[in-house]
Formats: sequence, structure tokens, C-alpha cells
Amino acid sequence: MQLFRFDLDRRILIMDIKKQTVLMYLYEAALAFRMVDAVWVIFLLERGFSLAEVGTAEGVYHITSMLFEVPSGMAADLFGRKRTLILSGIVGMCSAVFMTLEGFRGFVYCGMIFSALSLNLASGTEEALIYDSLLEAGRESGYKKVWSNISLIARTASALSCLASPIAIMMGYRYTYYISVFLYLCTVIFVLPVREPAVTERQKLRTEKETGKRYREGLHELGRRWKQHIGETVTFIRKNPKTMAKLFADAALGCPCYLIMMYLQEHLVNCGWPKSFIGIPLVVIPLAGALGTRIAAKNRSRLSKALLLCGIISGIGTCLVGSNVLIVVLIGACVVRMCEGFSEITVSENVNREFSSDYRATLVSVGSMCYSVLMVAASPVTGFLGDHYSVNAAFYLLGGGLLAATAVMHIVTGRKRHASIDNTHKRQF
Repeated sequence: MQLFRFDLDRRILIMDIKKQTVLMYLYEAALAFRMVDAVWVIFLLERGFSLAEVGTAEGVYHITSMLFEVPSGMAADLFGRKRTLILSGIVGMCSAVFMTLEGFRGFVYCGMIFSALSLNLASGTEEALIYDSLLEAGRESGYKKVWSNISLIARTASALSCLASPIAIMMGYRYTYYISVFLYLCTVIFVLPVREPAVTERQKLRTEKETGKRYREGLHELGRRWKQHIGETVTFIRKNPKTMAKLFADAALGCPCYLIMMYLQEHLVNCGWPKSFIGIPLVVIPLAGALGTRIAAKNRSRLSKALLLCGIISGIGTCLVGSNVLIVVLIGACVVRMCEGFSEITVSENVNREFSSDYRATLVSVGSMCYSVLMVAASPVTGFLGDHYSVNAAFYLLGGGLLAATAVMHIVTGRKRHASIDNTHKRQF
């Protein structure tokens, strides 16, 4: 009887996972269709910001992201992934509203802070919810395919939003951000029917109907749970340096992608492309990233070799973006984004097999924090170089830095691998 009940529950979960997956596809489509992403730099420049000030605003965004990325992941693990995604949508609406306000430049910085918090709350949380939903239904082997589909949807939606950029410029920044408010509201609506997965006993307790007694736990109990979660997360990080190296490598490959999309807006105008149609050439870049995710879904090569190759190709591609020839710029940007798409899927599938479900969102957020740490330094530096020298110089330096970092990482990991092999031989003899 108990076995029959288990099989029935599993069948229900398998049927439910299809609905769960479709809802998350819709959620990602609404989240990724951001018309303002292709033109936000132009909007700020038109409002009187310099490139250095744009870089500072981006730095504020990434400082916020660096500080709150891991705490937001912890909140998702402790209080539920569904609640965290709903909160993400609400905070996102606040960020778009702040970006429409005038009279004080601090409003823009507040908008960047809320935007970072919104993505912090979604980052890692969405990934953890999907993986644990599949794990609960016994379908975790399909994670790479599902996450590849979600990444494909996100990048296609991003490409479509680039096509819509002339409409955004025609409407102006205020109405474009009003559309963002509506899309964030859609993310909340799509996530409301999603079921919170419960793989571990701790998650089952969290998803049970909360009684008045649990609400009266008080700050002491909340603090105890938070402290325990932090301690166990730090222990995992300390004991798994290889996992952290994978997350850092993925972050390094993602770093030039955002900066390219950010400063390419001004660079293409300098190359002679009409400002009103700035999003048209940018549409091919996210599609190249989608191609990278599809290649990753079929990839069977060793992760270390794949990341090394991606680092070299991405560094060269970033240098190509510094050219003044439009076709060369676009080829370089597409190559970089394709490597980033490949890395995202490959690393995500690899590290999620090593994460515990109770700490999954937190540990994925650690990877996002690595990205923010890199961006906090890279964003204002590239903005400074763009203002005082040229955007071309900024891209050359960025590409050279990625090639140098790839070489250093390869040398360090190679030495550690040889040392590990030598120690194994010594123990054998």
C-alpha cells in the first residue's frame, strides 16, 4: 500500500513538473524582454550623464549585487523560492518607477539599486526551484535540457527586445520603463501558481502551512537559522575549492558580455550607425548566446578543457569588438556571447550535481557574487577608459585581461593537477 502511494505521488509530481516548467518558461520570457536594456545608456546620456557617470551608476548596481547576492540566495533557501521570486517582481517594479523620476540624480542610483536587488532575488532562486522540482520528480537528469531551454527563451526574448529598441527611443525613457513595470507584474502573475518543491525534510517543514506558533518564533529563532545556514555554506565553500573555481571561471566569461552590450551602444554610434536603430545590430548578439546554450546541451567534453577554450576565444572576441569596422565588432561580440552561453549551461549542470538542495540557491548566488565582484572593478574602469581614451581602448584592455586571467588559471590548475597526481603516486609507493 505504501509503495503504491509512493508511485502515485511520483506520477503526480511528473505530471506537475510539466505545468511547473511551462510556468517558468513564461516567467523567464517576461523577465528577459527588457526593451530598455539596449538603449538605457543612450537614455542616460540624453539626460545629461557622461560615460564615466554611466559607469558609476553601473558600479552602484554591481556593488549592491555583490552585497546582497548571497543573502538573497539564503533567503530563498530559508523562506522559499516561490516567495523570493514574487518579491523579486515587486522590487523590479519599484526599480522601473525610480528610473522614471527626475529632479535628482540619486533617483537613477536608487533605480539601479532596486534593479540589482530584483535580479539578486531571482538569480539562483529560479535555478534552484527548477532543479529541485526535477529532483523531486526523479527527473533531475533532464535539468541541462530544461535550463538550456530557459536560457534559449531568455536570449530570444532579449533579441526581440533589441528589435523593439527603435520603438523605445521613439516613446522615450519614461514610457519604456512603464512597460518594464508591466512586465515585472507579469513575472509575479506567472510565478503565483508555481508549487514550492520539497526535496529535504527541512524544505517539507518550510512548505507546511505555517501556524501562529511558527509566526511567533521571534528574532532569536530566525537569527539561529540564519547563522546555521551561513556556517554550513561557508563550510561547503571551504571544502570545495574546485567548485568555487568553476563558478569564478563562469563569472569571468560573463563579465565582458555585459560590458560589451553596455558600451557597444555608444561605440556603434561612433562607428556611424544611426542612434534611432541602435538595437537592430545588437539583435544578433543574444541569438549567438542562444546558439552557445544549444551547443552546451549536447556537449560531452571535459569541463576544464571547455572553459579554457572559451576563455581564449572570448578574450580574442572582446579585442575584436574594439575595431571600428561594424562587421568585425559584431563578429567579436557574437563570439563572446556564444562562449558565455556555453559556459552558463555547462557549469550550471556540473555544479548543481554537487550542491545540497537545502543550500542550492545560496551556492548558486555565490557564483553570481563572483560576477558582481568582477563587475564592480571592471565597469567604472572601462567607463573611465572610454571617456579619457576611447571605447576601443576599453575593449582591448578587457580582452587582454581575460586572456591573461585564462592563462594564469590554466597554469595554476595545471600545477595543482600535477601535484595531486604526484601525491597519489607517493601514497601508492
